[in-house]
Amino acid sequence: MASDTPGRVVTLGADAPDGGGPSSDLYRRIEGRLTYPTGLTDTPGLLQGAILRSEYAHARLLRVDTTRARAMPGVHAVVTADDVPGLNRFGIVVRDQPVFCEDRVRYEGDAIAAVAADTRAQARAALAAIEVEYEPLSLVTDPMTAEQQLPLHEGGNLLAQEAFHRGDPEQAFAACAVVVEHEYQTPRQMHAFMETEGGIAIPDDAGGVHFRVGCQSGHRDAEQLADILALAPGQVTVEAMATGGAFGGKDELTVQPAAGILALKTGRAVMIHLDRFESCRAGMKRHPVAVRMTTGCDADGRLLAHRVEAVLDTGAYASLGPAVLENFLDHATALLYRIGAYAVSGRLVYTNNGVCGAFRGFGGNQATFAVESQLDALARELGLCPRELRRINLRSVDEPGSRHQPVRWTAPPAEVLRQAQASPLWSPETVPRGRWLTGTGMAMGAQGNGLGDGLPDAGGGRISLSREGRIRVEFGFSDYGQNIGEAITHSVCAVLGSQGSDVEVMLGNPRGPDSGPTSASRSSVLVHGVLARMLPRWMDAVRRQAAELTGYPGEDLAHGPGGVFHQGRQVLSYRELADNGRPDAMVADARQDFPVAPEQDHPVGRYLQLQIATVARVRVDRLTGRVRVTDLHHITAAGRVIYPPGYLGQIEGAAVMGLGMTLTEDMPAEDGQLRRDNLDQYLIPTFHDAPAQRVDVLDETPDDDPFPVRGVGELGIEAVAPAITSAIEAATGVRIRTLPVDPGVLLTAIHTREAV
Repeated sequence: MASDTPGRVVTLGADAPDGGGPSSDLYRRIEGRLTYPTGLTDTPGLLQGAILRSEYAHARLLRVDTTRARAMPGVHAVVTADDVPGLNRFGIVVRDQPVFCEDRVRYEGDAIAAVAADTRAQARAALAAIEVEYEPLSLVTDPMTAEQQLPLHEGGNLLAQEAFHRGDPEQAFAACAVVVEHEYQTPRQMHAFMETEGGIAIPDDAGGVHFRVGCQSGHRDAEQLADILALAPGQVTVEAMATGGAFGGKDELTVQPAAGILALKTGRAVMIHLDRFESCRAGMKRHPVAVRMTTGCDADGRLLAHRVEAVLDTGAYASLGPAVLENFLDHATALLYRIGAYAVSGRLVYTNNGVCGAFRGFGGNQATFAVESQLDALARELGLCPRELRRINLRSVDEPGSRHQPVRWTAPPAEVLRQAQASPLWSPETVPRGRWLTGTGMAMGAQGNGLGDGLPDAGGGRISLSREGRIRVEFGFSDYGQNIGEAITHSVCAVLGSQGSDVEVMLGNPRGPDSGPTSASRSSVLVHGVLARMLPRWMDAVRRQAAELTGYPGEDLAHGPGGVFHQGRQVLSYRELADNGRPDAMVADARQDFPVAPEQDHPVGRYLQLQIATVARVRVDRLTGRVRVTDLHHITAAGRVIYPPGYLGQIEGAAVMGLGMTLTEDMPAEDGQLRRDNLDQYLIPTFHDAPAQRVDVLDETPDDDPFPVRGVGELGIEAVAPAITSAIEAATGVRIRTLPVDPGVLLTAIHTREAV
């Protein structure tokens, strides 16, 4: 466990001191080889698929006539709900979303039918020829009143509700010297990945289907698809392809069910790839959250009472909404801070507003926005520095979590705060006061690794020697830009003393090890743990084979660049071992459960915890109300850095995504219709908008720590929004509680404040 003494801080990125910057050996890319299973790259007879989607956000389906479409030129199949061989439902938590709607559509974008044709244009023309008769139904669009509206599913519009309690909050509020209550709203954010949802379904000669698709869990997808296609589990394989971004938006099934049904129907490979318009309309979004938060403290700033009432809009179907609700509430208990008593509750409701599910941060960053804003409000009422208020209430590393669960930090929260207080961004910026108002603010956040709350969470890997003489390392994870292949190569080379060209990383192999979903910032933890288990066994196996071939004692042999060495001299290359040894004798695999707290009968929350403090500097235009974030400084405590470029990219990339959520990104719904259909309307930050960023890593990980590596894919987004709104307040005196920041609202508030 980390101590309460100051830790070692390493700066990553352009601001790193000599010896730690991008030009140093620390940042040298390990040029390994990242591959995917071969043999299916050639898909003869490939058909183009397309999906007919509902024109209405809520309506009864009276008639779906595909007669004309089936007779269109180039059309090979048209399928509807009647053609689904098995279960016409999917969903990771609740299987409530139809592959094709049967009698009712619940959002504008619901799938009604699909077509396979020779060309994409022919498929689109066939969709236009399908006749659909609707009977519009009343809309459920306001999540605050959804439970009183027409039920969208059996059982009503309340999908889930959850509450966490500690002590007697009402009694604690009575003892408070200061109480603040505010409402907060966060937007329906779009993942906006470069590569939209897509994939290929390829039928085999035995009646099965092989999928090559952009997804986040090939093995889990295969389980759902087997039920949909009425096939045995072994007849469905899903190859998780390298993907141009995911961020949670490809955790659920997307095009796979429709493509698979069309492939079985035609006996030919079928590709479906959504264009940007369709992705905007039908793709997954972040849950919009409306929350009322009440927080109180004593005259010295000690937090005594906390109450949270939240409503999350999950849209038409559940997806991972119940898990997002749990994680939101977990963070709403203020993970980093001691609070005497709290009552935290939330409701997850169905509406006709699209579909929401997993998104980087998974509800935690929405909650952190409100919690950190509350702390700033309390400090203002007390006349206390916001950083001092945080210092008074931060937990120590030895305290249990907010739900009394054991947690494992990598550094004391007070030390993370101390480093943030020392940020150079606190120095006043030398900009003449006039049109531009400048300010600096900060916020803190915590993020756990793993699926959490006792959910089954395990993953495995395999290492072998390929026929070409490469060290083949296999995991079931997907690669969608998070540098996992490079991190694996780096770790293997560090242990074996090998060079990058010796290593071949294979990800997403459907017949390979099941590593679980590529989500919940879990991959790095499992990669490190599984490699630590299987690499020593593989090294011993290779040495035994080398001993048989060379006659040298196995204990005198060592691994090194390109092969096996004896007394510093290479005696066998890996290629020679592959040619002359027994391949089956040089294979090792391992599997590991994700770390949870020891001796905990009913795990709650997440055991492995990470921290971040983000300091933001902004300029606010007094003429337009526009906000420009010029600098972000992140201080992270997230274990040992095993691949600096990947670590830096994750933190910086997540922060830019948080910048978009704070300033520009929203997918508003009016009468159930999503009002943005392309990236010229839905505005994401560009390189021009991205601020200068610095990442300081606080590493106090002991050498004997059993879990020295954590996943940082979500950490960078955690505290960005409250840090920026804190900086806006420092510049203007106006606190924003509804995201994204509306320049007009901000400008009016500035002028009103200046007129007083």
